[in-house]
Order: sequence, then structure tokens, then C-alpha cells
Amino acid sequence: MEKKVKVIFAGGGTGGHLFPAIAMAEEFKKRYPESEVFFVGTKRGLEAKVVLKRGFKLYYIKIKGIKRRLDFKIFLFPFYVLLSLLQSYQILKGISPDLVVGTGGYVSFPVVFLASLKNIPSLIQEQNSYPGISTRILSLWADRVCLAYPESIKYFTKKKNLKVIGNPVREDISEGFIEDQEIEKEGGKKNSLKKFNLESDKKTVFILGGSQGSKAINDALLDGLDLLEKEKDIQILWQTGKSDYLRIKDMVKVYKSKISVLSFIENMSEAYKVSDLLVSRAGALTLAEILCCGKPALLIPYPFAASDHQRHNAESLKKGGAAEIILQKDLNGRTLFKIVLELLKDEQRLKKMAEASKRLSQPEATSYLVDEMVNLLSKRSFHMNA
Repeated sequence: MEKKVKVIFAGGGTGGHLFPAIAMAEEFKKRYPESEVFFVGTKRGLEAKVVLKRGFKLYYIKIKGIKRRLDFKIFLFPFYVLLSLLQSYQILKGISPDLVVGTGGYVSFPVVFLASLKNIPSLIQEQNSYPGISTRILSLWADRVCLAYPESIKYFTKKKNLKVIGNPVREDISEGFIEDQEIEKEGGKKNSLKKFNLESDKKTVFILGGSQGSKAINDALLDGLDLLEKEKDIQILWQTGKSDYLRIKDMVKVYKSKISVLSFIENMSEAYKVSDLLVSRAGALTLAEILCCGKPALLIPYPFAASDHQRHNAESLKKGGAAEIILQKDLNGRTLFKIVLELLKDEQRLKKMAEASKRLSQPEATSYLVDEMVNLLSKRSFHMNA
């Protein structure tokens, strides 16, 4: 690289916007160690806790998303937009980046918008099948918009800068799962089952409500555990989330069924490996991980997600044959276990869903996204040498 390249990643608030940026940033630094990578986020978002631990410098702006319900704070929204534009201008002026990458959400808007006005190359990575409003607006100016789902294309008026690539998956998930598959014949799965205090002769349902857990899914599972008692060859690996952990751990003690309860699972590649079926929300990154690991899933979209994007995500997987869906309004213990048991008792159906899941996966997405970054930099006459 003839010149030390500077790249800004703007996106955060939630893990869904932050972790794609981190995955891309780490891959870019791996290829080009001499490059300088910066993040822009808010002090309230997850990025304030995560980015610095990863060794990246983080700049803060004050910006809040627009409320989707009537609230007096909605009148403060224009103030926050103007303030964030001023702060973003100062950051861009101070760093003089060669490329700006936005990963969606309100945090990315002022940075990518100003970058486009200053003729700084910009790229947007959209995780959801129903693109957010920031992405749709910014797509009018951004040099490249990288999508996770082909279904997203119809929501954009400007098509020539669109490219379907997929969602980046954390390296510890993608590489860890591949390594685990390679040692499978040496008892890798059995060792992982032991770590979760599970048995090798039973089918495992992995309940995953997200890193914070899902009270709706937890309550439905508790409501249906009596049905599980009749099934001797099924066990549950249950990530409850921190707030529900003690309540659930205490309540499952009366059941004889094999249930392993954890508040949070650090090594997700092992959890995916031992699973025969996932019961999960439908966040974009969780789905990318499920597909990467080739797992069948029963999805329960979070109904209050912006623009109902989790339902759109889930429908994409169902259309591809990799998942079934229960809407939260229809969720209870009986409906949940009815579908779970139907799937687990139909080996051929599970196998076809797993094959579809793997077919829909895009394990090279992170690498391809960084390729797009390099292409944009090359157009600025940078000679990129790894």
C-alpha cells in the first residue's frame, strides 16, 4: 500500500449494526495491517463497550433514532440531526478518511451523508431483507450498497450501485464451526455435549432468544415443558438471557427432562454444533450464523423490530426451505412444542432444511465485502498491497 489508508466505520446502537462493522474492520486490518481504522458511534450504544476492546479508536456523536410513536421527544429529533452532522463534519475533517463504511441505523446516516457530499468514497452494508430508512436514503448517494438478501433490491429506486453479498459472520463462528466439523470423527460433538452437560443419544433443541434473551420465547417454553416430559429422546440447550436466568433455572428443577440452562453462551460455535434444531428470534446476524452452520430453525420474529424487519428476514429463510415460522401472537407452549416435535420426528424434513440452510449461507461474505472496500479505494488510485 503506497499510502496509509484511513477507513471509518459508522454504525452501532445494537449488535446487529455493530458486529458486521467489526467483522469487516478486522478482515481489512488482517489484509492491510498498516491501515488505520476508526469507528463512529454513540456513548449509549453497544459500541461504547465493544469497540475499544477490539483495539479500534472510537469517536462519539450525539444522535437518536426517530420515535415510531407519538412522544414529545420527537421534537428534539431535528436538533440531534443537526448536532450529529456538525460532529461528523469535525470527525471527517480531523481524520480525512479515504473510505467511509456505514452498517445501517441512525448512527451511520450523518457520517455517510457528509462523506458523500465531500466526495469521499462510501459503502453501505445492509443486514436485513427489509432495508432500514437510513440505508434507503443513503443509497441515493453512496458509491456501493451491499445487501444480504436479493429480496431487498425492490426497495431501492437506484439499482446500479446495489450488490447482493450476504451478511458477515464473526470469524470465531465461521472458522470455529469448520474446525469442529473436521474433528467430528474424533468425538468433537460428544466433547461439546459434555461441556453443556448434555447427552449424546438425544436430539438437542437450542433455544436462542438473542444475547439478552426473549421473555416471550422463555415463557412459551416454560408453558410447554409438560409436553417435553413425555419425550425421552429430546433435550434442551437454553440461553435465557441474564434477566430471566435465575427464574428459569429455579423453575426447571422440577422436570426430569434434560435441560441445560445458561444465561449467556460465550462459545457459540460449540452450541450450534450440538444443535439439531434452533428456536430463535430472526435478527439478521443470528440468521447468518445459523445458515453458516447449516442448521434448521424455527423462527419467532420480534414483532416490534423497526419496519417489522425480523418477519421479513424469517420469511426469506422460510421461502428458501431452511426455516419454519411462528408469529409471536400465535406463540404459546402448545404451538411451540407441536412444531418442534413434528420437526424432530421427521428426519428427512430436518435434513432437507439443513441442506437448504447451508445452501443459503454465504460464508465468504466478509471477504467479499472487504473486496468491495478495496475496489472503491482502488478507484482513488491507491495501490493496495496486502
